[in-house]
Amino acid sequence: MSIPNEIFFELGVGTRMRRLQEQLTADADRIYEEAGLKFRVSYFYAVYALSEHGSMPIGEIARLAGFSHSAVSQTVKRMIKEGLVETTAMDDGRQKCVQLTAAGRAMVDEVRPLWRDLEAINTEAGASKLLAGIDAMEATYAEKSLYDRVKERQAARQKAAPDFELVPYDIRFKQAFYDLNAWWVEKYFKMEPIDETVLSDPEGHILAKGGEIYFTLIDGKPVGTVAMKLQSPGVYELTKLGVDPTVQQGGMGRALCEKVIERFCARGGKTLYLETNTKLAPAIRLYEKLNFKKLTPSEPSPYERANHYMEWMGGRDERAAAE
Repeated sequence: MSIPNEIFFELGVGTRMRRLQEQLTADADRIYEEAGLKFRVSYFYAVYALSEHGSMPIGEIARLAGFSHSAVSQTVKRMIKEGLVETTAMDDGRQKCVQLTAAGRAMVDEVRPLWRDLEAINTEAGASKLLAGIDAMEATYAEKSLYDRVKERQAARQKAAPDFELVPYDIRFKQAFYDLNAWWVEKYFKMEPIDETVLSDPEGHILAKGGEIYFTLIDGKPVGTVAMKLQSPGVYELTKLGVDPTVQQGGMGRALCEKVIERFCARGGKTLYLETNTKLAPAIRLYEKLNFKKLTPSEPSPYERANHYMEWMGGRDERAAAE
């Protein structure tokens, strides 16, 4: 492991490969430069293909390298300016054939000893094992792309997600309201006095003051909750959103938020806001999808952890259109 406290493993394999590529490219380009050669690592795939197989169309170089036709065309243009390759029209007139110039062939003769050194060093460093892994991944994604595999996995998870029902507050769920919220707060932050006050008495601090609380149930068990708290006439807060981490699927969080938005609109609310923390990136993405927008709060939050204030723009957009 080249970097202390490495954080990129299977999930970050692309990042690791890019890191290695940048290191290898910088070192190899330095070697070519010190040797007084015009050659650059970015030319390698094209020059090597031409030196091994002779002249060929740009499309064939692209196929061998696995790059786009456009990317190869740009590389060829740069090498033409360096005098390393030239192109001629093929018989059909639709493609150009690329070949090394005399200067390009001479450069290949000069660079081959360096290629042998680089190949030997890479082999010693474990390139054979790396290539085997790359071969396996390329074969896997050639059969079915990473995108398609992820979408299939998401669809399967969605299909397997248990059905849930969304219901209003019931005294039977009072402890669940506390537990679902406390779990999330304690996982990322710490319980504050206001948390204990509100979570311990949702009837007194939310319902009795004009707010509403909802739960998602699976087989009668509460596994998610959210509250809409009345702060002042027409002003509501979406708060106390929590979903059991063992059943975080099936769109529960979104369904709970949409219920609050539905009730806010039904009650003719003017402002619906929420307070969160930038640590909770997935939650913020959900809020953004629901048309919440980051704004500057008009007054400080009662929560120490709150550093990201958002308001729902949906109703505002609809009123503006009506006007």
